[in-house]
Amino acid sequence: MAYGARITRERMSGTDIIVYGILLAALALVFLTYGKIVFDIVMKGIGFVDWGYLTEDPRMSGRAGGVFPIIVSTLWVLSIAVVVAVPISLAIAIFVTEYLSPFSTLSRIFRLSMLILASVPSIAFGLFGATFFAQYLGFGTSILTGGLTLAIMVIPICAFAFEEVFRLLPTGYRNGAFALGARKARFIFFILIPASATDIITVVLLGTGRALAETAALLFTSGYSDRMPESIFDPGRVLSIHIYDLSMGIPGGDRMASASAILLIGLFLIISSVGIFFSRKAKT
Repeated sequence: MAYGARITRERMSGTDIIVYGILLAALALVFLTYGKIVFDIVMKGIGFVDWGYLTEDPRMSGRAGGVFPIIVSTLWVLSIAVVVAVPISLAIAIFVTEYLSPFSTLSRIFRLSMLILASVPSIAFGLFGATFFAQYLGFGTSILTGGLTLAIMVIPICAFAFEEVFRLLPTGYRNGAFALGARKARFIFFILIPASATDIITVVLLGTGRALAETAALLFTSGYSDRMPESIFDPGRVLSIHIYDLSMGIPGGDRMASASAILLIGLFLIISSVGIFFSRKAKT
């Protein structure tokens, strides 16, 4: 492949070389920008990240102590969001791809609705969650309310992505299964989902990353409490809100905010690594 790539570059015209250079420069700019951001965060906060920071409770409004209750709240909120959003997103995508014509009116309405919902500002989802889950359903400001709010945010993104994954499945899979007399449900559970397992895991990671970094939607739903939650009906502060509060509302909290940001990045890397591991297992 390396030899083929070298030959391709040698045959590029002057215009191709210019475009290639612009794209390469854009890629380098993105890497340098993100590298600078991560470097600054690490330099400011790495000195505070130790075992005590991971296992102790916050003190002095987060300027001292650790973030253990906040880690627990974050994992609970994230777990609720993923557990609720992924099955619903899969069900929506399977219904649209396998039971509706891609050119039907209902299918077009679905795609338009998912695009609109995916572009709604997260603060609007937060207000909806505070009104519907917290007040109407009576869950109050709690981890459950925050998780369900994140779930409805992630559903449009995951459902739209799942639909694209299922539509990319070669038609030979469907034709072969139905030619052998397989019913629709059997095709879905034994061919469609296993054949798309790697891409499904990728979409789940995308949704997880979206939920993990969310702040605005949780301001009105999960709460600010930095105490250890005893159940999902207790309020809980997630890492993104903790970072926001330390950097914007607590004097002298910048360095601890950087330490929490390091932890948030590390948590996402761990989740991504686990997802990649199972993705590779699914290929084999």
